[in-house]
Amino acid sequence: MARIKQRRGRHFMDENGRLFWINGPEEHCYLSEQRQWRRGLSFDDVLDWKQCAPSGLVSQRFPSLQAACEAHEHGLITWYQDLYLRRMGDQMATHRAADDYKPTAMKEAEAHGARVRRQPWLLPEPAGPVCGLPPRQRGGTEGALDMAHPHRRRRSAAAMATPSPR
Repeated sequence: MARIKQRRGRHFMDENGRLFWINGPEEHCYLSEQRQWRRGLSFDDVLDWKQCAPSGLVSQRFPSLQAACEAHEHGLITWYQDLYLRRMGDQMATHRAADDYKPTAMKEAEAHGARVRRQPWLLPEPAGPVCGLPPRQRGGTEGALDMAHPHRRRRSAAAMATPSPR
């Protein structure tokens, strides 16, 4: 048994973090398990940015959306593997996994003057060159102050004192 934690329309997420979509007409619907490939997104971000795709697991048919949700919560689902749906999900995942991906509806809305939205999985770009190493610790042990930055070139005093030949 897994309780439905969040639901929006025909999508819901259970307490185990698994995402599902209710497919088909309301009076003859079924559940489809959805895969997510980006971690750290909220439920709404996953749906808004279409960062899920069918895994290929589908359930039996239900007479209503409510019946499908209740069957899920009571562990009454019989899962089947749908290979066509799995292949379609793999293609969707490949297309949507690009860092610059935006759903078509979002692109069209932006083209008509809506606010430009940045993908939530992209970090803000730094203002200038940034070293990827953490800053050195100051005020720690004596050895910590003497440790050179691994990307900095050091010149010895002897090399600086001797003039270079021209």
